[in-house]
Amino acid sequence: MRRASWLLIGGGAVLCLVTFAGWVGLNLFACGLASGGCSLSRFRFRWEDTEALMVFIAPFMLGCVLAAIGVILRISDRPRQR
Repeated sequence: MRRASWLLIGGGAVLCLVTFAGWVGLNLFACGLASGGCSLSRFRFRWEDTEALMVFIAPFMLGCVLAAIGVILRISDRPRQR
């Protein structure tokens, strides 16, 4: 059970990080396509882009759920102290 909990925590965290990196990459790509160019000082996340958020929210939430299940398994597997 210990190994499964670590795999769930790690897998969930990696899925969240990859999803977030994909969303940042998409925003940077869109910023670079702007006619005025893009600089890091003018970069911002496009929260109003619901089509992109529909793609990225599901795997991000799945990663959060996997990590939470891993944490719950890790806590429940802890030996009881008396």
